[in-house]
Amino acid sequence: MRPPTTTITRLRPRQPAAPAALATTALARAPTTPSSTTTRRSFSRLFPQPPVDPRRRAASTSASNTDWLAWLKKAGPLAVMAGDETPRRALILPGLGSYPHTPQAATPSSIAVWEQASEALLNPDATIGYWTEGMEEFAGMLQGGGGHGMRGWLRGWVEGRSLDELMARADVTAAFILSSSIAILASEQERSGSSSLLPKGTGYLAGHGFVGTLTALVASGRLDLTTGVRLARMYASLPASPPLLPNQRHATTVLSARHYHSLSSPSQSVPFEDPFGEWGDVQRRKRAMQLILDEVHALQHEWEVEGQGDWAEAAVINSSKVLSVTGTSMAVEQLIDRLQSLTLANPVMDVNMPCPYHTRLMLHAVPKFADTLQRCIFSHAKEGDPVILDPITTRNICGSPEGALLSHLTNQLRWHKTLTRIYSQPSPPVDQFLTVGRGAKGLGVMLRGELKKRPAGAPPIAVDEYGVQETHKAEVGAASRSPNTRPVRPVRIQARL
Repeated sequence: MRPPTTTITRLRPRQPAAPAALATTALARAPTTPSSTTTRRSFSRLFPQPPVDPRRRAASTSASNTDWLAWLKKAGPLAVMAGDETPRRALILPGLGSYPHTPQAATPSSIAVWEQASEALLNPDATIGYWTEGMEEFAGMLQGGGGHGMRGWLRGWVEGRSLDELMARADVTAAFILSSSIAILASEQERSGSSSLLPKGTGYLAGHGFVGTLTALVASGRLDLTTGVRLARMYASLPASPPLLPNQRHATTVLSARHYHSLSSPSQSVPFEDPFGEWGDVQRRKRAMQLILDEVHALQHEWEVEGQGDWAEAAVINSSKVLSVTGTSMAVEQLIDRLQSLTLANPVMDVNMPCPYHTRLMLHAVPKFADTLQRCIFSHAKEGDPVILDPITTRNICGSPEGALLSHLTNQLRWHKTLTRIYSQPSPPVDQFLTVGRGAKGLGVMLRGELKKRPAGAPPIAVDEYGVQETHKAEVGAASRSPNTRPVRPVRIQARL
């Protein structure tokens, strides 16, 4: 056989290109040279435009262009979303100091709230240490005894009772105030068909005192209604004095400043004779609220030196001219006498509170109540939930609210400053305040007075009532349709302020 042959192919070397072709290729690849008449400058991405000549004035500094109030007036309040006409709202919830009223129009949703709250008060809960001592007189109503067979008995708690009678059982009244606000929100939710318990556009919740803040937590879904009602009763059932010491009488009185009672107004100069100065000297007089607080602090120093156990504090500051003083009876009377003699404030009314809240006289109740709050289950705030304001720190409640609720025992309630932080901003985050129920009407009246002191041209903010435009006919009809509710006599109920 013949061996296989192998064919070898040789590659031909590449011939050099012609000089003319090289010249043509070089001209095609060479960058074009700009002409001498055109000059181009390249800037970094940080400077897309040439720098502005510093000698050129970019804007006028006249008063008409720098007046931010005039600009806000022309621009108007900003909306939450583009094309959204829903006003931005803040809900004001009443506390234990507000006068309780029965919601007039009953709906199936509100009746369910009253029944759940009534059952919660009469059933113990060992988890948080809630027991039903002192509630025996109401037990027959839940079980169908007592001749009534009435479920949701808590709804009729305030009917036919004076304010002193209601505050004599402050534990039941506190639970009623919380349940009343939730029932009003449930009724309005049923009428509007909304998926949320809160009105549309609600961005802030402000509750007055412990009960109001607790109501805000229940309304926002961070605490269940059953636990909230029980906590309200436990708060109003705390002992007013340490167990090993004799009970001292305490008092709470609402005062109104006489002169220069605006914390936001500029200080005014009042001439008066200075015995240590020359005649004709004019000294700047402090604002009345600050003068009142100075007198309170001066008397506190005297009480500490005497060591007789007398004590009083400015427990609640509701507005720039209204505050509540709380303490032992002798100390409160001494404080009122001094303020009246100095023509700084006058007493308005006495409030029969069960304990000297918002003072250091409640330090004995802190350990036990702190343990109770730690046993409660609070859910975390979700993204998009309304902001709950803490009237003690005047800030938002961040994290777990146990500490914020516990501070209501011993710290001052700064209600005025809490709301001022909202409406005093150049562009307020709210367009409307809603006072829930007739019990919060007094808070709305004080808020309207403070809003009148805003500077001219500020964006308008409305204060309206929520859940009080019901008719008594609707209440009678809903009560007669409910099989578990005792029918009521069709008598027109007058609002008591």
